[in-house]
Amino acid sequence: MKPKKDSITDGIKAVPTKNYIAEKCQIFGENMRTARKERGFTSEVLAKFLKISTAYVGLIERGERCPSLETFLRICDFFGESYEAMLTPKSTLSVAESKARSRENDKDQIVRKQKMIMSMINTFDIKELDHIISVVKSFKTFSHSEREGHQDTEFGNDFNFTDV
Repeated sequence: MKPKKDSITDGIKAVPTKNYIAEKCQIFGENMRTARKERGFTSEVLAKFLKISTAYVGLIERGERCPSLETFLRICDFFGESYEAMLTPKSTLSVAESKARSRENDKDQIVRKQKMIMSMINTFDIKELDHIISVVKSFKTFSHSEREGHQDTEFGNDFNFTDV
């Protein structure tokens, strides 16, 4: 004799348990911290860019809080990581996958940092922008004197900060 089918539960998929969700939040937080540190960002800079508090960044990174879907997507986009990769423990990646991801991150790191700087620049007033320009000029002067013969490949030799 066959057991009767329960028409109420037929076709209903299993709902993730609290432990499963907590585990995914923990993995995401660890991956977020790793990605942030690999790219040289502080939690303060990340918080400002994402428009969340520094304390909340810490809670997410420790796995004590799960971000909203919107925040999750912004974090993944900020780091240029796939949603799946951010929810996968890093130890489960093959060596080839890890190397490929590292090469991709190296290529995209400059672009991500430039985008971050541009988004932050929009928050400064005129005096802050003038100060930033003077700091960048000083850095470029120092940097070029330290690296004699270096040609700036991104801007070319004719780039001048006074044109900005």
